[in-house]
Amino acid sequence: MPTTDELHNSAYRQKKIVEILKMLHEGGKFEDAKRIFDETFSSVDVSEITSAERELIATGLNPMEIQNLCNVHASVFKGAIKNDQAPSKAEDTPGHPIATMKLENMVLTSLLDDELLPVLKRWQQSPDSSDQDVMHDPNEDQAKRDTAYLKRIQNALKDLMTIDHHYARKENLIFPLMDKYGITAPPKVMWGVDDEIRGWIKAAYQLSVQEPTPAKYDLEAAIEKANKEIQEMIFKEEQIMLPMVDEVFTPDDWGMIAAESKETGYTLIPEPLPWQPTDADRAEAAKRKPSKLAKELNEMALAMQKEDEAKRQVKVTETANSATETKTATAETAPKPKLKQQRHVRDKQARQQLKDKAYIQIDENSPAKINFPTGTMDLAQLTNVLSVLPVDVTFVDDQDIVRWFSDNGDRVFPRTKAVIGRAVVNCHPPKSMDKVQKILDDFRDHKNDHADFWINLHGEKFVYIRYFAVRDNDENYLGCLEVSQDVTEIRNLEGEKRL
Repeated sequence: MPTTDELHNSAYRQKKIVEILKMLHEGGKFEDAKRIFDETFSSVDVSEITSAERELIATGLNPMEIQNLCNVHASVFKGAIKNDQAPSKAEDTPGHPIATMKLENMVLTSLLDDELLPVLKRWQQSPDSSDQDVMHDPNEDQAKRDTAYLKRIQNALKDLMTIDHHYARKENLIFPLMDKYGITAPPKVMWGVDDEIRGWIKAAYQLSVQEPTPAKYDLEAAIEKANKEIQEMIFKEEQIMLPMVDEVFTPDDWGMIAAESKETGYTLIPEPLPWQPTDADRAEAAKRKPSKLAKELNEMALAMQKEDEAKRQVKVTETANSATETKTATAETAPKPKLKQQRHVRDKQARQQLKDKAYIQIDENSPAKINFPTGTMDLAQLTNVLSVLPVDVTFVDDQDIVRWFSDNGDRVFPRTKAVIGRAVVNCHPPKSMDKVQKILDDFRDHKNDHADFWINLHGEKFVYIRYFAVRDNDENYLGCLEVSQDVTEIRNLEGEKRL
């Protein structure tokens, strides 16, 4: 048993939590891990859990592995998580993002506990519609009830699929700010689990509408799996994530989240009352004593910023050195650059025009004008041209940071201002991070100049996604342009329609 001094020593506590998590990841039994935890701790702080997960990732553990055991982690700590801060009034303030998320969770819980699971149980316990007793029932009452139960199950699962709005809001608004404050491990893990939950709900719904009707046990197992994971995620959001970010986020952070939330939509609730922080909220926050977690995360964020800047500088230096080596290589030994033939702008005259300088013209008698090599627009014209593009465009700079995105009011993938300044790889779920980084590295190293993908989005849209390397006239890498387009209607075009 640990001594009293050890139990109050943060380094010892951190070490023990990491040991317990490592034990689980190395195949240890849950019961043993839970016993060791219960013998060592009477309670655990949210910051201690997240710090332990960050340490595991820092030592090389793939976030996907933590994701796979995310529920096990939560179960080990369940009932022992404490929060030293006074309860926040945010959850009782209509329109505040915390109150909105908790309201959605309450409605989701009701949908599961009061509709989907009870109806599933009635449907599952009734005689199978293929049984002879049911088939020869003169009134066919049971068969009709079964059909009605199944229809209710299908409708409940369709409602449950709107959980995508809840998760998308978390991923596009809360996670970027968590990154900003150095809380990097939970977003990576939770996003992966969110995607799995989406998949389990979709699989259960597809099973429910399958013809012929699947075996009742199969549908029950699929729904029970989705239910278990949703309930675990609600616990993680309300007991771990929200208390953690409420200690760190400022009133203006929450104001930005509230203002941008309409972009992603809401789950099973109407649009909340508008909310923005008041001067009183800001004054109260300024008086609040910084928590231990906030201090630790601030220090970590600063350290991470320096580390990221150093890594980016290494990338830039390596690219510059590589370019210098290529230029100084002899014509006999230097490989012919394939990139010249791959460039998106292939026409020689067009490429020559792009060598002309673009500049901004400002005088006191007219609005600012941007003079491009191919024409001129004022700032208002350019802004509105970009707002009606029939494609979604995002620009990522040469250091892989999101700098700008277009918004025509009908984007394929939601974007919020919270992503500006964020590393673009962190704007993707863990399963896609390595692929995104490889595309960018290949652009930077002149190995490729574009990458194309196409996906069937939720079975409703066919989306074409293209990435283009952006370079100057000397082939220096300036960044990446991501272009996404819903091409569903385009693929269905036939014949001609002439002007």
